[in-house]
Amino acid sequence: MSYFEEGLKLFKEYEYESAVDLFNKALKEDSNNSEIYNYLGLSKSILGLYEDAINYYDKAIEIDENYAELYYNRANTKCNLGFYESAIEDYDKVIELVPTHSKAYDDRGFAKGNLGYYEEAIKDIDQSIVLDSNNIDAYSDRAFIKLISKKYLDAIEDYKKVLELDDKDVYAYNGIGDAKRSMGLYEEAISYYNKVLEISPANSAYAYNNRGACKIGLKMYDEAITDINKALEIYDEYTDAYNNRGTAKYNLELYKEAIKDFDKAIKLSPQYFYAYNNRGNTKNNLGLYEEAIEDFDIAISIEPQYIDAYYNRAISKNNIGKHKEAIDDYNIVLELDNNHIDAYFNRALSFYNLKNYEEAIKNYDKVIELNPNSADAYNNRGFAKYSMGLYEEALKDYNKAIEIFPDYEKAKLNKDEALKKLNN
Repeated sequence: MSYFEEGLKLFKEYEYESAVDLFNKALKEDSNNSEIYNYLGLSKSILGLYEDAINYYDKAIEIDENYAELYYNRANTKCNLGFYESAIEDYDKVIELVPTHSKAYDDRGFAKGNLGYYEEAIKDIDQSIVLDSNNIDAYSDRAFIKLISKKYLDAIEDYKKVLELDDKDVYAYNGIGDAKRSMGLYEEAISYYNKVLEISPANSAYAYNNRGACKIGLKMYDEAITDINKALEIYDEYTDAYNNRGTAKYNLELYKEAIKDFDKAIKLSPQYFYAYNNRGNTKNNLGLYEEAIEDFDIAISIEPQYIDAYYNRAISKNNIGKHKEAIDDYNIVLELDNNHIDAYFNRALSFYNLKNYEEAIKNYDKVIELNPNSADAYNNRGFAKYSMGLYEEALKDYNKAIEIFPDYEKAKLNKDEALKKLNN
């Protein structure tokens, strides 16, 4: 048996490091064998040594530039490194050499999806399925692309197709759970995560964590923590789990404990902007406004389109009397989402605190336009009008607030004050 054949035997037995040793010996006997380089690349990739793997595929392609699998394997390795553009070029070459290569269409689509080219991604995966209607990975990948592009119902349909082909596929159950959770259907989502836990309880940190996230959505915070603890027992470097557990503790007003979890999430993933935002909110509730603003600043520096961080930073700025700066942040929020009702409401408060009553009223007008049943908006608009001496108009707003919420004591007190002014 040759060194290469012995290496193949060990490769098939999952003894990759030993296989690499034998493949290297085989190279000394035949340095122009592209298949030896290919298997060295495959072994290195499985061992997580992706750059080494790419070097071997490069050498193999120099020897045999028309060997499609070399481009395919190199592309997959580039995807593992996040080099999606370069991977797509390799998948293009595979398809050029083998136009019926179903997996290349699927994986090229997945790479495009990771770059945000969702429509192109789905077209590629559609073609993969045309070429092989039983390609379970293609249905799973197409479902994932639909999930991240927020086409939740379509994603669910593809995941169900996966389950028709394999009713034990935990990725599909997790995927349907994720789609349901994203739609706010927490109880339905939990039933799918439960299925994952039935099939594979020992390897289901993801399902425990996301079931916990659903329970946070259902305000079952203690139960959520129990689930997330189980996730962390399985995988103790799970960034999302620390962030979610911190969120549950935040909602239980266990602020100092929550901060410890957000700290851990940030230590594990320094670019994880959600944890900075959540830690900022927690510090805000502890009255640590300046520290909170620092966290929101970091979140925004990592993700400049992160609307929640701008909104929360504005709240903190309001709390320390920086109303003009707060308004600047609310303005950014409303540029990103011109129907953000809370931003209009709180921007109105900022304008009021600056004694710019007219602008405050305009913002309350917008709140009422978006939600005609906002008793608080009517009450506050009435107070702004009262501050301008417009007592009759203020009275109308107070009456409307009380009509919406008959037990609104603050509006009743304000109404009494307005009546006193009118009767003087």
